[in-house]
Parts: sequence; C-alpha cells; structure tokens
Amino acid sequence: MKLAAIALRNLARNRRRTVLSLLVIASGTAALLLTAGFVRFSFSGLEDAIIRGGLGHFEVVLEDEAALASTQRAALPRLADWQAVRAAIEAAPQVRAAGGVIQLSGVVGLGDRSSAFLALAVEPDRERRMGFDVKLREGEDLPGEPPAEGADRVLLGLGLARAIGARAGDAVTLMVVTPDGMLNAVDMTVCGLFTSGLQDLDLRLIKLHLASAQRLAETEGVSSIVVGLADGAALEPARAELLRRLSGRNPRLALLDWRSRAPFYGQVRSLYSGIFWFLGGIVFLLVCLSNSSALLMAMMERVREIGTLLALGTSRAGIGALFLSEALWLGLLGALAGDALGLALARVLNALRIEMPPPPGAVSGFPLQLELAPQDFLLATCLMLAVMAVSALLPILRATRLRIVDALGHV
Repeated sequence: MKLAAIALRNLARNRRRTVLSLLVIASGTAALLLTAGFVRFSFSGLEDAIIRGGLGHFEVVLEDEAALASTQRAALPRLADWQAVRAAIEAAPQVRAAGGVIQLSGVVGLGDRSSAFLALAVEPDRERRMGFDVKLREGEDLPGEPPAEGADRVLLGLGLARAIGARAGDAVTLMVVTPDGMLNAVDMTVCGLFTSGLQDLDLRLIKLHLASAQRLAETEGVSSIVVGLADGAALEPARAELLRRLSGRNPRLALLDWRSRAPFYGQVRSLYSGIFWFLGGIVFLLVCLSNSSALLMAMMERVREIGTLLALGTSRAGIGALFLSEALWLGLLGALAGDALGLALARVLNALRIEMPPPPGAVSGFPLQLELAPQDFLLATCLMLAVMAVSALLPILRATRLRIVDALGHV
C-alpha cells in the first residue's frame, strides 16, 4: 500500500509527461472499445438478419437429405406427415412457431418475357409469429390464409420483377417440373415486390404461399419445416428438447441449426475477429512504445535518486516494484479515462444515426451502431495494464542494473 502511494506521488512530479501518457492510454482504450462495439453490433445484427430473414433457428429435414444443400432439396418435397411433425415441434415450450417450407425452381413469365426463378413457399401467418422480416418495396405482403384455387398470389424479387417488367397487380405464369417429372404451370397475381437484401438473389427470388406451391408442384408434402424460438430461448436446450420430440419417427428426421445453414456467418465472424485483433495489436504496440519511452525518460531523470535508495538499503527488486507500480497506475487511470471516453463516443455515434453505405452485393446500407458490453470495458482495462507492465520492462531492467557509485555520480 505504501509503495502504491509513493508511485502515485512520483507520477505527479512531472505532470505534463504524466498527462500525455494518460492521453495516449485513454485514446488507445477508447479505440479498442469503439472497434469492439462495432464488431459486436455487426455479429448480433448479422445473426438477427439471418434468423429473421427466413432461416429461423432450426430446420427439420429428412435425415437422408440433411447433407444436401437447400437448392438440391428444391425438387424433393418428400416430408409427407409434416403437419404432425409441426404440431409436435410447436408443443415445445421454447418454440414460438414452426412453418412448412417448399423450395422450387422453374420459369416465370409475363407476356413475351420470362426468367428462371428460385421460389420459397412459406406459411405467412407462422412467419409473422416467428418475427420474420419481409422487406416490401411495392404492393402488399402475402395473405396469411391459404388462397383459394385461382386466387394464388406471389411476391417477386426486385431484380426479377425488373427483368420481366412486372409490377404489383400483374398476372404472371409460374412453370415448374413436378416430382413426377411432368411440367405444370399456374397463373398467379403479383401482390408485391420485395428485396432479400442481396442484389444477386433478388434477380431470381420469389415468395408464395405454401398452398400455392403445393398446387404448382402437385404435392402435399414439404421440403422442410423452419422453427423459430421464443425470445430468450437458448439454442442448445431447445435443440435437445426438439430432438427428444422428433426421435422415433419414421422416416428419421434431422435438425439443422442456423449456423450450419449459413456458413458465411462463421467466415464473416472470423474476418471481423481478425481485423479486431490486428487493430488491437497495433494499439498495443503504439501504446507500449510511447509509454516505454516516457517511463525510460522518467527513470533517467532519477538516476541519482535510485542510487541514493540503493545506498540506503533499498533492494533492486524494490526499485523495480516502484517503477512497475507507476506504470500500472498510469495504465489503470488511463484505461478508466479511456472507458469513459469510449462510452461517451459510442453514445454520440449511436445518437447521430449515421448510415453506412451498402456492402458489396447488398441492396441497402445499414445504420452505424456500437454495442458495448460490460466485459469489453474490463478486457480493455486489463489489456492496458498488461501493456504498461510490458512498457515498464526496459526501464526496470535499466534501473535495477545501475551501480550505486555510477548512479550517485550521475549528472
């Protein structure tokens, strides 16, 4: 305790240098916090966009199709007893809703124009219960109730609608190959235009009601069942409960979580984590070099003082502990100031609601928001303490190697 008090008083001897050191540490801490806040927001935003964009938390498929990509399952609506499976899933307390899905591919035409499409057939009422987002740009969403025969409606992706010249209210013809290998076509009314958020996908994507897709594909089955969990429900306990409810069914079913169906999430997470640690390494190096120089200068100004302390019987370990305490005080005070600065800057940036430009291939931008967690402040403070401990190594080494005679005679 006495050593810490002496170290704190020593920092006040050259206030200008101490303030400059604190500013460097505070700036580095704030930079780390802002970067961590952006990365954390990007992770949570991407996760929410994936789940609420239509993937849900889980997907139930036939076990022999689990290894297939979703596009390979497009012509295989083989899950026949899906309504009973859906009822069993929705009986789980963690589940908000579950809905059958059919994925189709074919050709959509309007007049003399046509284009290939990828269709996602869903149960709109259950999608709304799961909180899924439909980014409408024109018209209205699909009705919740199954449409009557002859009243089928469809949502077209923006790019696909432009390719065939379709607008809300137009009648288009969808043609697919049924599971029996026959061609079937159904006329549908375009109820609206929407975007998936990705330009390339909008060139092919359409959405329609599950009942319309079953008429089009001439099937009563579905490709899979998408499951949405209630708010706050943990993924792993929900997985265990659903597997228990699905066990023993014939044919056997598999449960795929959203991470396994969106491998690009892991790639983006690895990229952002690499960027964060790279920037953290640069901040570590800059703060370390800057403060090591300041601490070394402080040591050189106190050579005679160190010689006097050694002559009075102070151990070399005690001298090293004194300089280490000064460095740690700098790290702690600078980090606390940086925490306050980072929090203030994060709140200002969030309040400004800055709109970021669209990422490559995306349709629209996204708001710049920073999401800070309590552990971020703790980690930033611990990192700065570690930086200052490393910065103090050279001054400590120089101070503890001084000879008493040389130190006392130092000018």
